[in-house]
Amino acid sequence: MNWFVTILGSIFICLPFVLSKTMDSEIKMIVDFLQSFNKPSNVIANLCWGNSNIKDLITNLANLESPKSIKFVNDMHTKDIFSNHKIIFLVDIACAGATQFLDKAKAGKYFGRPYRWLVINRRDTKTVIPRELEAMDILTDSEVYVSQFDNHSCNINLIYKKPQNHGWIIEKYGTWTENNGFLLSREVTELVTAIRRRNLYGVTVVASMIITDNNTLADMQYLRHKETDWLTKCNYHQLASLYDFANATRKLIFTNSWGYLINGSWTGILGDISQGKADLPGSVLVITKERMEQLDYLAFLSPIDVKFIFREPPLSYQNNLYLLPFKTSVWFCIGPFVGLLIFAMYVNAYWDEKKCQCDNEEENQTTMLIPKVSDVSVFVMSAISQQGSNVELKGTLGRFVILIIFLVFLFLYTAYSASIVVLLQASSNQIRTLSDLLNSKLELGVEDTKYNRYFISTTKDPVKKAIYETKIAPKGSKPKFYNLVDGILELQKKPFAFNCVLGTGYRVIEKYFYEHEKCGLQEIQYIQIQNPYQAVKRGSPYREIFKIGLLRNAEHGLNDRTNRIMLSKKPVCLVRGGSFVSVSLVDCYPIFLLLMYGMILGQVLLLAELIHHRRMKKVEIE
Repeated sequence: MNWFVTILGSIFICLPFVLSKTMDSEIKMIVDFLQSFNKPSNVIANLCWGNSNIKDLITNLANLESPKSIKFVNDMHTKDIFSNHKIIFLVDIACAGATQFLDKAKAGKYFGRPYRWLVINRRDTKTVIPRELEAMDILTDSEVYVSQFDNHSCNINLIYKKPQNHGWIIEKYGTWTENNGFLLSREVTELVTAIRRRNLYGVTVVASMIITDNNTLADMQYLRHKETDWLTKCNYHQLASLYDFANATRKLIFTNSWGYLINGSWTGILGDISQGKADLPGSVLVITKERMEQLDYLAFLSPIDVKFIFREPPLSYQNNLYLLPFKTSVWFCIGPFVGLLIFAMYVNAYWDEKKCQCDNEEENQTTMLIPKVSDVSVFVMSAISQQGSNVELKGTLGRFVILIIFLVFLFLYTAYSASIVVLLQASSNQIRTLSDLLNSKLELGVEDTKYNRYFISTTKDPVKKAIYETKIAPKGSKPKFYNLVDGILELQKKPFAFNCVLGTGYRVIEKYFYEHEKCGLQEIQYIQIQNPYQAVKRGSPYREIFKIGLLRNAEHGLNDRTNRIMLSKKPVCLVRGGSFVSVSLVDCYPIFLLLMYGMILGQVLLLAELIHHRRMKKVEIE
């Protein structure tokens, strides 16, 4: 009996030292584990330790090179999560409140990225995964470390569930010993978490895609009609390599719009994602504040450059061709020069009349220029227009003046006519801004797409609003929305500006335009659309895997290859001036206008002459 009492007493005496030694090992393991990340961290601890052990833990953390703050909590509160990217949860699974703490973490979705967890497992268990974690959502993006003590060493394992409840996967993070500290696993140190877990074991990932044409689904793989639903087809091929990278199974659902917030609910792709029908968009999306609440944006895949495309219109659409051959200074010089010629002709005509009266040469008076301002002016005008006259100056000096007049105006007429011929074939480069487009004679049209109808009709800019109300959708007429091919064909036929995606518009232009028609193409941006990005459902466990996969696709040139197949660059002009352009009514408008004014003026002068003639007859009779 005495020996039993002695042994029992020894156990009670040594037990505090054993427990103390055990707690010291756990504290050192925790400190070395936190130090292995080599970065500042904020630790939120749910422990049921004694005050002395907690004090030791705080002291050891304070002595680290990379500072670690620690906060002890009994319950999970959002206010404790003060810095998402630096949080490490520390939980002792043996504590009474651990299960409740873990349940609240599951409800708050704190097991996913970017939070880390260190779960201290029971010493008396051989199972790597504690039963308290069986029902937790520890998925592909989680970083949950479970410690497993074995005598004087401790194994740290990363655990997560295979997608869609396929089971648990255990990754060895490292082994800790009191003497050597942490020995990290080679796989963990060389590969980031998303790369290690990129194999999704064939899990089904649903993508919501846009289809506006019933033939798109059949043409998705073969790309016979690239201009129809081009963005959907482009993203279909770009995401194919992403599914291969992640070893996932693709499932597609279809809608008819990208998704807009209408009356508090989402439509289109965003509607499918917000309702849980889809995991990621099958088409790239423009970043908006409202969409960021539903999506995490990952990578830029395909450019969407939406602009007005138009061919440089004939110069006559912007200017009066018949004023352009000479500079303003030349026109100002021609006016006084004509006045000087009229004066010189008048002096010569007056001198010839005096001379004929002295010589009594009555036979020459019928063909002699009468010294009147009207007659002399008409003679000079006939010389300017290269027309003859039935009167002339009889003297040598007068004939010399006539020669000079016709010679000077011959050169002016030749220069003017040659310039007009060139200007009739010239195009205008004066349309450079939206204001120029608004004030031009070009007709405007817009590609009939959901985003065009939305952005163009909701603009607040006064110039853009005026373009929409006066040229695109004037009151009382049908809005000018065209499908892509019809809009480009209108651009080919007449002075017309068409708003579309440049890459697809240029592809149709290459298909239908002659080489000389590809010259003079200009662009003006109307909708300020940002570059669209591929996104994934916010909080998706596949976020990092997809992000890395998309970036790898870009590095390997897969995205660029698809973009080159689907989109075209601006055509190169090779044969400018190689075609004949007929003169249109617009080119002749100033001449017709001058003719009309001349005819009206002629009728007014005729009426005035008739009135004057009748008055003179009355005077003679009286």
